[in-house]
Amino acid sequence: MATITQLDKSVSSELAEGYGTITIRVVVLEKGIATAPSLKDNIETPADAAPDELLPDTAKRPTATFLEEPRRGRQCCVFLVNGQRQHAWDNQFIARDLELKYLRNRMIVVVDCDGLKPEAIAQLMQGSRFQFFEGTVYFALESRVLATLKGDPDLRSLEEEAEDDISSLQAGDEAVKAALDQLIEAHHDAAVHLSHGHVQPGGATREEGAGGTLTQTRDVVIEADSSVGTAASDPVLAVSPDVATMRLKPNDSRRYTVYAKPESAWKSLKSMTVTFDPPEKELEVTRTSQLSGEEITLRFVEPDGFDEDEYPIETILHCTALFADLPEARTLDRRIVITKSKKRPPSPPAILKDDPTFIRVTSRQPIKITLGGPDVHIKLRWDGKDELANSASPAWTFKVTCESPSIDPPTFLTRPSGGRFELLVQAVPGLSAGEQLKFTIDAIGPGKTLTTAFLAQVVEPLGPRKTTNTISGGAQRRPPYELLYVKKEDWSDETCWGSQWTGNDPGAFEQSNAKSPLVIFINADMDMLSSYKESLISKKHAETTIQQRITKYTAHVAFHLYQMSLKKKETESSKDSMGESLTDEQMRDEIQRVSRTLLKLMEVSH
Repeated sequence: MATITQLDKSVSSELAEGYGTITIRVVVLEKGIATAPSLKDNIETPADAAPDELLPDTAKRPTATFLEEPRRGRQCCVFLVNGQRQHAWDNQFIARDLELKYLRNRMIVVVDCDGLKPEAIAQLMQGSRFQFFEGTVYFALESRVLATLKGDPDLRSLEEEAEDDISSLQAGDEAVKAALDQLIEAHHDAAVHLSHGHVQPGGATREEGAGGTLTQTRDVVIEADSSVGTAASDPVLAVSPDVATMRLKPNDSRRYTVYAKPESAWKSLKSMTVTFDPPEKELEVTRTSQLSGEEITLRFVEPDGFDEDEYPIETILHCTALFADLPEARTLDRRIVITKSKKRPPSPPAILKDDPTFIRVTSRQPIKITLGGPDVHIKLRWDGKDELANSASPAWTFKVTCESPSIDPPTFLTRPSGGRFELLVQAVPGLSAGEQLKFTIDAIGPGKTLTTAFLAQVVEPLGPRKTTNTISGGAQRRPPYELLYVKKEDWSDETCWGSQWTGNDPGAFEQSNAKSPLVIFINADMDMLSSYKESLISKKHAETTIQQRITKYTAHVAFHLYQMSLKKKETESSKDSMGESLTDEQMRDEIQRVSRTLLKLMEVSH
C-alpha cells in the first residue's frame, strides 16, 4: 500500500455523552495509480439490471478499485460494526464538510464503531438495518468524525498540493482574463482619480506624487480574535483558499479569491486596492472582478541572470476595501514567500532505536485551540522503533497530562509510524478564551521515562474586529467606465446614440471627456433579451444559472461597446487617419448584430 498511497493513518476518538470510542482510518491514494477496467468491455452486465439502467463506461477514480462496487464508487466513507458495513457517506462530505474538494475522488475513510457501548450501537442499528438510525448517537458520531478530520494538517497539506497541480491546468483561462483586464485598465486616461501619483495616468497626476507613497492612519476592520482591537460589525475581508502564507515558485501562477463575509455584502463594495509591502517589481498581480468577490492571480517573473541566493523573498499582500455606508475600511493582510523552484532531495529515513533517547513536539508553536473548532493535531516524534509501542504487549506506553484552570480537554494519541505520531486535543465546551493549557507527554519504558511538554492557548473563533492601522493610498481610482442600466420606462431618454431607445437596441455609450469617464448603457428590457430570459425560466433553470448567463451576455455587450469607444476615440484623434469615424447609426447597427449573435449562440449552447 505504501507505493500507491500518499497518506494512511488511524486515529481513535471518544464521542460525547460517554457513548464510547471510535477508530477512524483515512487513506489518500496517489493520483496516477491504475483504475478499474472498463465495465462494458470486461465485466458482464448484471443479471438483475433493469432494461433502462445506465451503467458507467469506466471507473476512472483511483478509489474505484478498492470500493465494493464501481457503480456506487462515491460512497467512500463506511461505518463498520463487527467488520460489517452498516452505514456509508458519499464523497460530498469530503468537499462540503471537510472542504477538501480535490481529494474527494482519492480519499477513503473507514470508521470502526466496535468501541461504542452496546446501548449506543443499539440506538444506531434500531429499525431498518440498511443505514444507521439518525438520532442523538448518530449526530454525536457525525460531529466527532468531522471534527477529527477537518483539522488534520496532513489532509490540508495534500489538498494544497492538489491545488498547485490543478492551477497549472487553468493557464488558458487565466490568460484570457488577464488580457481582458489589461485591455480595460491600460487604455483609459479620463477616469476620475481618487489620489495622485505616477501610477495614476491622466490629468490628475502630479510630479511630486509617487505611486504608493500616500498613507494615512485610520480605523480599519479585520478578522481576528478577541485579543486584537475592539468588537466591530460585519463585513470583513477573507481569502480563498484561506492560507496564512501564500507560497510562490518562480514563473508559476497562483490564484486567490478575495471576498466579503457575509458574501451578500460584496454588492455594496465601492473600491478595493491591492498593494505589497515591500514592493517587488518582479511580482505581477492580475485582478479579475467576479459576482461575489475578486480573483487575484500572483506570478513572480524571474529575470535572466537572477541570483538564487536572493531567495527566499518575502513581502506582505495588503487588500483594503471600502463599502458603502461604512466609515471604516476593511483590510486583509497575507504573507507571501517566494522560494527557488529547485526541489530538495528526500530526507533520509530516521534512525530508530531499541532504546529510545528522546521525544519532542515538532509542530510549530504557539499552538492555539479554537473554541468550538475542530480537533487540534500536534505532531510528535521520538527515536524508538514502532514495535516498541504498537505490539500486543508494548514495552513502551505514552501518558498525556494537562494542567488546566478549568477542565481537561480529551486527548488521543495515534500509533507511531516511522517514529512520528500525533496528539489530538478536542476543543470541548467548558474551556474559556485566554486560558493557557500545559500539556505533558511521557514515554514510559523499562526503567526509563522520556518527557516533553508544550503550551496551548485557548482562543475565540475569528470574527470582525476594529483596530487602527496605517493603510496605503496606492493607486486608487474609479473604474475606467460607468455602467448604467436602461429600463423600459427610460426608453424616452435620448441616450441611445442621440435618439430614443427601442426594443431592438441592446446598448450604447457616451464618449469620455476631461471631466467624466466613459458611460456604457445596457438595455435591460431589450425584446430579444427578455424572450431569452423567459425561455430559461420555462425550462426551469436554477436562479444561479440564469444569473450567470445574463451576466455573461451583459459583460460581452459592455466590452464590445468599450472597444467601439476606443476605436472611435483613436480615429478622431489620429491626424493620419485616411477614413472617417463611424457614425452613430453604423455603431447602432453593429452592436445590434453583436447582441443578436450572442443570444443565438447562448440559446444553442449548453
